[in-house]
Amino acid sequence: MHICADGTLGDLLMVIDMQNVYLEGQPWGCVGTSKILTEIKTLIENHVPDNVIFTRYMPPENPVGTWERYNIENKEINENAWMSEMIDDCRPYLADYPLFTKSRYSSYSNAEVKALAARARRVLLCGVVAECCVLFTLLSGIDAGDKMVYLKDACSGVSREHELMVENIAAYYAPMHTEVMTCREYMESRDSVL
Repeated sequence: MHICADGTLGDLLMVIDMQNVYLEGQPWGCVGTSKILTEIKTLIENHVPDNVIFTRYMPPENPVGTWERYNIENKEINENAWMSEMIDDCRPYLADYPLFTKSRYSSYSNAEVKALAARARRVLLCGVVAECCVLFTLLSGIDAGDKMVYLKDACSGVSREHELMVENIAAYYAPMHTEVMTCREYMESRDSVL
């Protein structure tokens, strides 16, 4: 991890669950996974955020409560290893950036992710599913006291309606806890600071 002059991890881009099962046409497919991938790649390849991490969702091995029923209902998907693999376009980045596994919706359920986020100046959210794992991560980050940036054109959900719902929730907590912006707006704001 790159440590910034102020001793923080700076802006930490958290790329949430870019796995095959969320590609358009797959069982949990989102409406714009391919489109947001372009935005995410632009941020990473232009080295705009100070640090980058990836997360992936894997079903709980010893489920409790409703997670047990979740595992039963999604057995076919869970047993297909390809579904859980990272999207091909993301794989090259994993040579340079860490991948963390979680078995809950929120990326903050992984202790290492939560600890890294606590060291960041801001946590930038992108990935899938907007109304599930991204939303849970957003709310967990707010509860943890981290400044969250919701990159609205780099988050994909099962419908545009759901994406707008999450965008509105994120905007509700601004400016104290959150910022909502496009990737271009984020890059322009970084250019003005540098």
